[in-house]
Amino acid sequence: MILDALNIYKSFKSGNKTLHILRGVNISVKQGEMIAVMGVSGSGKSTLLHILGLINSPDEGELYMLNEKIDFKNKSNLAKKRNENIGFVFQFYSLISELSVLENVMMPFMIKNSKNNRKRAKELLDIVGFDSSMAEKMIFKLSGGEMQRVALARALMNDPEIIIADEPTANLDKTSSIDIVSSMRNINSSAKKTFIIATHSREIADLCDRILFLNGGIISEENS
Repeated sequence: MILDALNIYKSFKSGNKTLHILRGVNISVKQGEMIAVMGVSGSGKSTLLHILGLINSPDEGELYMLNEKIDFKNKSNLAKKRNENIGFVFQFYSLISELSVLENVMMPFMIKNSKNNRKRAKELLDIVGFDSSMAEKMIFKLSGGEMQRVALARALMNDPEIIIADEPTANLDKTSSIDIVSSMRNINSSAKKTFIIATHSREIADLCDRILFLNGGIISEENS
C-alpha cells in the first residue's frame, strides 16, 4: 500500500463545544489507484485530505506512507515528504497571481532544488492540456479551468507519488470539471500516479476506481 490510515481521529474546539470530525477512519490506498472521497459539506473531507497530505496531524491514529510510519512531531521531515512525495490541487487554485504560468508551475521544483526547470514545466503544461505557448501569461488573465490545469501541472512538478485534490472542480463549469478530471485519469493511467480526490460530484467520482463515503466521521466504501 502507498498509504495506510489506521483509526484516525480528529476534533476541533468551537467555543465550549468539541466537534468530532473524524471518528476512527481507516483507509488503504494502493499504488496507482484513483480514489474519490464523497460526503456532504462539513463531513470532514478536507480535514481527512489534509491529514493524508501531511498538512495537519491527527489527534489519534497512525498514518503509513510508502511503508513508513509518519511522525507528525517531526515538522522538518513532514515538510520534506510533502515536497517530495505529494502534489496538491486545491479548490481555489492557490496560484501566485503576480507570477507567470511557467513560474507558478516551476515553484515546487525551485523550492526543492533552488533552480528552475523550464523544459519540464512546459512538458507538464502540455500533458495537462494547457497551451504551453501561453506559458508566459500572467495567472490573473486565465479562466478558472486554465488556472486549475496550471495547478495540476504544478502538483506534478516534483514527480510525486501521490496527488491530493481537494474539491478541484468546485469552481468550474461541468465541461471544465470533466476535462480536468479526465486529465487526472490520463495521468493516473499513463504515469501510475495515485490520486485522492474529494468531490461533491457523483459524475466526477464515477471516473475514479473507488468511491469512499465520509459520513458521521466514518468512512464506508460503495458496495461494501
